[in-house]
Amino acid sequence: MKQKIAKILSVGLLACTAWSCSFLDVSDELAGGLSDISQVFSNVNRTKRWYGQVFNNRPDYSAVFVSSSPMGNPWASMADEIYTREMEKAGKYVEWNSSNTNCSRWTTLYESIRQANIFLEQAHAIVDEGGPDANRLTEDQVKLYKANVRFMRAAYHYYLMEQFGPIPIVDHSMTLNDDLDLPRNSLDEVINWIDSELVACMQEMYQEPYHDQEDMRAVPTKGTAMALRAKLWVYAASPLFNGGWPEALALTNTDGKRLFPDYDATKIQTAVDRLREFLDYAEQGNRYSLYNTGNPTSDLYNLFQEYSKEIIWATSTSSWGKLGDIAFDTMATPRCEPQGQGGLHLLQELVDDFYMKDGRPIKETSFLSKSDLYPDNEAEMGTYNGVEVSRMYVDREPRFYNTVTFSGMKWHISKNEIQFYKGGNSDNSVADGAPRTGYLLYKRMNHTVHGSGVSGAVTSKYRPSIIFRLAEFYLLYAEMLNELEPQNDDVLKYVNLVRQRAGLPNLEELNPAIKGNQELQREAIRRESRVELATEGQRYFDVRRWMIADKEVGEGGQGGTFTGMNVDQPEPGYYTRTKMQSRVFKNKNYLFPIPLDEIQRSKVLVQNPGW
Repeated sequence: MKQKIAKILSVGLLACTAWSCSFLDVSDELAGGLSDISQVFSNVNRTKRWYGQVFNNRPDYSAVFVSSSPMGNPWASMADEIYTREMEKAGKYVEWNSSNTNCSRWTTLYESIRQANIFLEQAHAIVDEGGPDANRLTEDQVKLYKANVRFMRAAYHYYLMEQFGPIPIVDHSMTLNDDLDLPRNSLDEVINWIDSELVACMQEMYQEPYHDQEDMRAVPTKGTAMALRAKLWVYAASPLFNGGWPEALALTNTDGKRLFPDYDATKIQTAVDRLREFLDYAEQGNRYSLYNTGNPTSDLYNLFQEYSKEIIWATSTSSWGKLGDIAFDTMATPRCEPQGQGGLHLLQELVDDFYMKDGRPIKETSFLSKSDLYPDNEAEMGTYNGVEVSRMYVDREPRFYNTVTFSGMKWHISKNEIQFYKGGNSDNSVADGAPRTGYLLYKRMNHTVHGSGVSGAVTSKYRPSIIFRLAEFYLLYAEMLNELEPQNDDVLKYVNLVRQRAGLPNLEELNPAIKGNQELQREAIRRESRVELATEGQRYFDVRRWMIADKEVGEGGQGGTFTGMNVDQPEPGYYTRTKMQSRVFKNKNYLFPIPLDEIQRSKVLVQNPGW
């Protein structure tokens, strides 16, 4: 499935002053000289091109260094994971308003929804075009294509719901003759519609994962639809969407229709059922499985470098870029290495949440006691990989070393020591020379990418950009089951499977009291999700659906003072937690605002609470 970025134009721009133009945006076929939609769908190549463009806005979680791409991964730097100068310039660390449309999915996804609707209404088999050697589009192909497009239409509604909550459902193409001023559907209507669409389309989708078909691995399958359906109900059962936000409960359309539901305990049961159905499907015939050869260090690296049975869905294109591009690999590379820009600054709060190699945290928590391996004096030096480093970086768990570039770490290929302290080889002697926090993101960096030109080095390397992987669904199942039946052995079983792959002991081995204790298990699951899925684009939405984003920093809070090492000092003063940035989180930030221009030209579209 070759993905390309389509140039999006709109129809009837002058008429759009009173309507939501998003529902009218179309692809470049109609803008490129074709006078009639039938001219697209009477031709095999144009039909397939249109089909391919429906997939253009799948999430690309490799796009971390972005400030405006709504289907990229700005979420890592908008959450308590990363700082980037681009997101600071975009104004997302301070209070902002609904006219700031950076990262808004609204227009982008309604464009893709219209693209999908037109395909579903117009595409048909083409078996008599040209001579006997001409391209053909069979009935079976069209049936599969339409199932995949129907899935994407449901997915795009899901990603809108994830960001905005209740949204207008658009299940057919619209013209200027239609009433384009659509009100928001209720959240229950949106969830139930997406659910029914996924149930319908999965029957016609390819039934098995495309593990062995390289050119098809990014195409969604029945398993992808089942996974999305399960995650949909996790959102439906979570506090943000299940009666836990008082301001939302008062939100109504202009006709008085309520948009958010009261608490409904049955949604937790539904989420558990949908997750269990997916996991049963995954485990049958080993369709999906954790990447686990027994070597945590290599497994946690290779998981993000190649397709495996852990991947449920990934994109076929990515934003890793090549060294020199303003993209992931360049921004993950320190300035002291060739073409490195060092622009993905990990926050100290994320660094601190990784465990020690004994499976315990560096600070006392409600569910586990502090590790004895962590030093009392963080400026005390030890040895890691033959280099003298702060002991706070010694004896950490494998996911730490797979995620964090820290001062004293050796860079791949060059084997140079990275020095972020003042006077080191990547310090503040040049603008943005050292990461402002004293850390860079290392996770998903390919270890052959380097600008030196030495043997074995490359300046770019393809790897999948993962949308769904099995470990996340293990943790979601544990989370939802804990809310329903905390005594169930499966709660800790599925968390422990993730920990075991990372080389850590089971939770109940470290604290027998955790077993069956709903509150302790809840905190442990959330911490595991924080670490396992770090910077993969989920943390931003997790802390909101859990409704802990207004808590203190370190407890899930997204507003307040965030810290790093003291990059203006040489060793040992460098190893001191120092205020790096203050961020603003207000109650309204639990959901994104609908863009101001959409609100202003509508008579029925109501804004989210607080905006």
